[in-house]
Amino acid sequence: MTSIIRVSELRKIYDMDDDVQVTALAGVNLEIEEGSFVTTMGPSGSGKSTLMHIVGGLDRPTSGSVEVGQYNVTTLDEQQLAIFRRQMIGFMFQSFNLIATMTALENVALPLRLSGIPKDERMERAYQLLCKVGLKDRVFHKPTQLSGGQQQRIAVARALANNPPVILADEPTGNLDTVSGANIMEILEDLNKNGRTILIVTHDPRMMKYASKVIKMLDGHIQ
Repeated sequence: MTSIIRVSELRKIYDMDDDVQVTALAGVNLEIEEGSFVTTMGPSGSGKSTLMHIVGGLDRPTSGSVEVGQYNVTTLDEQQLAIFRRQMIGFMFQSFNLIATMTALENVALPLRLSGIPKDERMERAYQLLCKVGLKDRVFHKPTQLSGGQQQRIAVARALANNPPVILADEPTGNLDTVSGANIMEILEDLNKNGRTILIVTHDPRMMKYASKVIKMLDGHIQ
């Protein structure tokens, strides 16, 4: 199998007030194979979210390197990072990060607009994605008119808008009830079966059953 994510000697140190430094990542080495379903677990402060954010180009490391596909993420400038994220990464967050003034359809279509896709094409693709996640009858609803589980389904559809090979999900079921959380995990499992690489950060041990690989982190190290 080909590795799609390669992390080498990754370190992240945050400078806090009063000259205090906090080490979030302490020399992490990791390879993730293309098409795998990886669950990263650990308590708060273990470094798991920091690792995901650096892999996705949302944060910069203090040292070390991250390669995703053909990109060396740690050497890219801001414009190149934006292109990398559009082409390679679909993001899902615990807080959904939907735009409250936009409909479900508009939220899913937004990444396509940023990619320069014509309006008719992006609206059709957004509609098909919402149908795929079971929201055919909710396309014109705004986030405040929907349940938490429905909002997370919109977030899944939005993450898929640019057809990325890698999905990064940070506590994707954290704000959901048990049934809604299980539905989201089943959608991610189905995406993985269709070839996408899934990397989930969670503290919920129930997520382990979906994983082909489990990574456990503590104090900035992979155990």
